[in-house]
Amino acid sequence: MIRGFALSPAALDDLARGGPVPGDPAAMERGKNILLLHTVVARSRALDHPGAPATADAYRLLARIQQAAPSAAAEALGYPLLGTWASATVAALNRGEDATPQRLAALAATAALMAGVPVTAPFTTSTEMAELPGLGRLLLPGVPADEPVTLIIPAPGRPRATTGSPTPHHQPGVAAGGPARSAPAHQPSTLGQPVDPTSAHQPSAIGEPVGPASACLEVAGERFPLPHDLRATVAVGGARWEGVRDVGFLLDDVDPWRFPGPIPPLGRLADVEAEAWGAVLDQAREVLKARHPGVARALEGITKVVVPIAPPEAGTRSATARTAYGSVAMSWPHDARSAALTLTHEVQHAKLTMLMDLFDLVRPGARGHYYAPWRDDPRPAAALLQGAYAHMGVAGFWRAERHVTADSEVAHSEFARWRDAAHEACLTLLTSGTVTALGRRFVEGMLETLAAWRAERVPAEASALARRAATRHRLQWAARHGT
Repeated sequence: MIRGFALSPAALDDLARGGPVPGDPAAMERGKNILLLHTVVARSRALDHPGAPATADAYRLLARIQQAAPSAAAEALGYPLLGTWASATVAALNRGEDATPQRLAALAATAALMAGVPVTAPFTTSTEMAELPGLGRLLLPGVPADEPVTLIIPAPGRPRATTGSPTPHHQPGVAAGGPARSAPAHQPSTLGQPVDPTSAHQPSAIGEPVGPASACLEVAGERFPLPHDLRATVAVGGARWEGVRDVGFLLDDVDPWRFPGPIPPLGRLADVEAEAWGAVLDQAREVLKARHPGVARALEGITKVVVPIAPPEAGTRSATARTAYGSVAMSWPHDARSAALTLTHEVQHAKLTMLMDLFDLVRPGARGHYYAPWRDDPRPAAALLQGAYAHMGVAGFWRAERHVTADSEVAHSEFARWRDAAHEACLTLLTSGTVTALGRRFVEGMLETLAAWRAERVPAEASALARRAATRHRLQWAARHGT
């Protein structure tokens, strides 16, 4: 049985004011991914996709691994970027486009390697590489796509997880605050023991060495031994293993699904570059722990992966994919405060994405595009709400920073600019007719916080700077769009 997710009115109100996501965000993302995998398996079978048998076999293998090592299965299934691939695969299957549902077999191999269970797990290559999602890739020069690969673990390793009995169904609970988003009606249990996102066993810490020493990948009759520490970069014969490195977050610069959309992700970083990312992200987390403890706690509970992306011509940019809210895509942040601000902005997006995955805050099918004080293009209501919530977080960041930073005028100005911008967007949403009753309650909760912040004193010059910047943006937007 699949039920809705429970959210009390008080928890909704707290989240609207910038508070934490109730419950376990990692379990929520894992549950989302599992529902997507259910759909991948069922749709590929219903459409008689050529990869359907391998997809179903991989699902059964995942179920076996969960029984033997539930924490390893939970960690593999909770990897944020899995959601990006699974969402795109479901969409492609539904549109009759090229899709690779059988990539689920590579995920099953990842789980087996994390668990250290004895297994022979088949999957296939991408062009010149064999990928293990969340762990890394084996570069295989000259090897084409769709070559058979076999993960071989010939002897029992020492599993990272404690074994236990899985609970047979995903049961997130009925919503108190509004209607839950409907779940797929099909029951995939006929494919094997369902993988359970609600297991009490917790995933192992990121960065921990994984995999038995005897594990290898067999490709075209040749065996390539894998390093015990799968976060490493190691030459293996004529091939090269490139692990997803642990820099406090998992720095994923190898997964082909690491960032959807038009902004290109960066390719494999040199070790010195990865170390620099680790240093600036560590410093950013120290800034957050010291001056923004609520943000630091949210980040620790939600964000697992950082994906480096190409920078814009000037400044920085970042994004949180709707399909992978446990990951942050960001360009090089230059310094610790810039990185801390980016992480603050993106964890707000992640929190709201989780909520909007479960509940309709904006009426489905709502039309209309609206002015957003932080964008050059008109935004639909859902995107405007996302931006307002993220910029409420930005305003909160500068609200604290203005009392401790040397450039306090800039910080005061940024606080004033973004509290007023988020307030304006919230008023636009309430008058647009696009939000649901639950969405109205959420936006009104945001306005309570923003109204209190707007009553706080800002030095006159900083306030004037904020007003000039807001006016300039509005005039440029109007000239561009003829309104």
